[in-house]
Amino acid sequence: SCTDMKKELYTLLLVLGVVCCMVWTVRSERRNYERQIRELQVRLAQSEEKVDTFYIHDSIPVTRIQVVEVDRTDYKKLLADKDLIKELGLKVSQLESENRTLLATRDTVVLEPENDSVMTYRDKWVSFRYLMCERVLDYSVRDSLSAYVSREYKHRFLWWRWGTKGYNVSVVSHNPKCKVEYSKYIKLK
Repeated sequence: SCTDMKKELYTLLLVLGVVCCMVWTVRSERRNYERQIRELQVRLAQSEEKVDTFYIHDSIPVTRIQVVEVDRTDYKKLLADKDLIKELGLKVSQLESENRTLLATRDTVVLEPENDSVMTYRDKWVSFRYLMCERVLDYSVRDSLSAYVSREYKHRFLWWRWGTKGYNVSVVSHNPKCKVEYSKYIKLK
């Protein structure tokens, strides 16, 4: 009858209210979680931690870095070098990714006398020329970088691989005297 229908209606409204509160709480927590993830990704993209390096052919250093995915709006607000991008004639909205690399070249060389006033050193990657009478040192350092992006699979079974856990970038500095000090690959999503 009428009171039973009212009780059922109140119960239904109460259950509906509880469900709405639960949905609102879950959505709020999810937004908070996503915001924290985005903040961590930006902090990781801003960090300049040392890189992992291994050697191939006994002397060629290879640096492996992990790709950091950053939201496009966070990149535009917090990470983009807007002056440099503008100078290149680009807009942030055109960019798909950015790779930041810091190289350091270090070696000890012995300058050989070429004549009474000039000492030189030259190899495939570097050349020095010291003019003693003018006290001028001319030098040139060359390097060639190759970067390879590889997918890290989430699942593997025998010879099958599927899913994507993340991406890695292997940077090869072909000058054995040069070392990659810092590298960050930022993928915009």
